[in-house]
Amino acid sequence: MSRTYRLLHRLKDGKEHGEMIQWSIAESEAEREEGVKFVCQHGEGLGLLYNWSTVMNSLVYAIEDNGFIIGTDDEGGMAAVLAHTAGTLEDGYKDPGRVEVHLLYFNERHRGGASMLGALRMLVQKLVESQMEVREVVFFAPATDGNRSLFGKLATLTKTTEPPCGVLDFYTIPLGRLLRFDPYQRL
Repeated sequence: MSRTYRLLHRLKDGKEHGEMIQWSIAESEAEREEGVKFVCQHGEGLGLLYNWSTVMNSLVYAIEDNGFIIGTDDEGGMAAVLAHTAGTLEDGYKDPGRVEVHLLYFNERHRGGASMLGALRMLVQKLVESQMEVREVVFFAPATDGNRSLFGKLATLTKTTEPPCGVLDFYTIPLGRLLRFDPYQRL
């Protein structure tokens, strides 16, 4: 049975936006195909430094780990995807208490702080409801001043690496800090 997470977007002025993103784990072949096609259609706009085969491998790992989550709009069209796995590349995916987010992408119509907050709340809800004892969430991002300013509001920049694809920052977020972004999940 597919888990669905419904979150209402709000504009900056606090008024409700008429559109919701409905998040669900892509469990069926049709949902997985729809999500992967969405990623492929927006391949140039993903902002990833990795080569395409690395992106596809991360999607496969996320799918196998029930961490490939698709977001649809009110009309049922694809609006966003989030791909994560239990464990991290750093430790060979051995520690399920650390969750690595490989990809978070919104189509242009759904970009903004409200969508990002909705995605964070959905991820927190999913992790809290899971049987895993998650301690932290980690992710890589291109090392830019803009990314450091944006992600520094939420995560701790732990290190900067220079793999063949370019310079990447590695961020960590303790689950307790993420819980503060969801009033229903606070400790």
